[in-house]
Amino acid sequence: MARGRIALSDDDIAAKRFEANQIFTPSAPVAIAELFAGRQKQMGQIIDAIGERGRHAILYGERGVGKSSLSQIIPFLLPHGTSIVRHLRVQAFPGDSFSTVARRIFHSIHFDADYGEGKKSYNVAEFYPNDITIDDFLSEMLVFKENELPIIVIDEFNEIDDEKTSVLVSNIMKALSDSISKVTIVVVGVADNVGDLIKGHQSIERCTEEIPMPRMAVPERREVLDRRLARLGMSILGDARWKILNLSKGLPAYVHTLGKFAVFSALQDRRLSITENDVDNAINESLQSSQQSLRDIYEAAIHSNNTRAQFRHVLTACALARVDDAGFFMPASVREPLANILKHPVHIANFQDTLRDFAETRGAILERVGEPRSYRFRFRNPGMQPYVIMRGIRDNVIDETARRALSSPEQPELPFASD
Repeated sequence: MARGRIALSDDDIAAKRFEANQIFTPSAPVAIAELFAGRQKQMGQIIDAIGERGRHAILYGERGVGKSSLSQIIPFLLPHGTSIVRHLRVQAFPGDSFSTVARRIFHSIHFDADYGEGKKSYNVAEFYPNDITIDDFLSEMLVFKENELPIIVIDEFNEIDDEKTSVLVSNIMKALSDSISKVTIVVVGVADNVGDLIKGHQSIERCTEEIPMPRMAVPERREVLDRRLARLGMSILGDARWKILNLSKGLPAYVHTLGKFAVFSALQDRRLSITENDVDNAINESLQSSQQSLRDIYEAAIHSNNTRAQFRHVLTACALARVDDAGFFMPASVREPLANILKHPVHIANFQDTLRDFAETRGAILERVGEPRSYRFRFRNPGMQPYVIMRGIRDNVIDETARRALSSPEQPELPFASD
């Protein structure tokens, strides 16, 4: 029997493949508490906010870093006690008003009562046929019993484009704090800072826990991967593991995607041990399964009728450039990875017009901030960075030396890394 292979039946393979689809979830938040990994600091901050009467939480960060997953498992973070946790989680959408968001929350509040027709189950929204006001909302927050611990999560808060709604939520948080209510409001959204997410935040600074959610550190990514492989009864070789961790660039969705397809590759060969070749297969599968929007924006960015154009090379160098904590890179950080790709020295003047095009045209694949001569750039969609690197691997834009570096734990320290 070949090394690494065991007697796996077709049924065994089908069962493990099905389970892999259940626990590697790149397209959805992690809803199984025991599979949630890392984020100890953020979890501690949320627990502290819930534990203190009159305190609320604002969870913010880049898209795809696991904010929604963390908000899903809040009930499992709390120590066991006599209080009954009422975890009410709703999602905001473009065009929402305060009333529509409040109505979703009221729909989630159920109770049993007898109004002359026998005991029946109701939700609070049934009693508000018209628009819900801030006074209506505050009144309902007083109805919770003393032994209940209400936690109201408003996810995707950044989707709300009505400034008045944002201000009203701010006012509600302050009013609940002033009344020393047991209700905790947790606002979750995509933003670089609290001010970008919720208007009037200055007035609630004293009663809110501001929780930034950065990209996952390497140990956290490793925990995400290893927990799932252990559940499947599978193992992974060191170079294969590091390739997944380094390619994911701190975004858990890519750990899930690459991990799942690497598992599929190993199972197809009737193995329970994942090799680097399996990860290479996973890269190709990931690219084929990527969102059409990523592919379209990438193609728009690199398209040119000039065969000597270097848009693909510059974009790949951007994905490999060193970044700050907010994901921004300076043009100077692009120079070295681009020189490695082109195999000759380059100057910023050689590609600064291309960076401008990436920010202004060519799908606006990059976001640009700052002033001329001090511009900083980052990918508008964080998921584009790993995608561009994987395209560079597949299309042989990234050479063998850089590919080998991706399989090394020292990779984040190399000149062309961006961890």
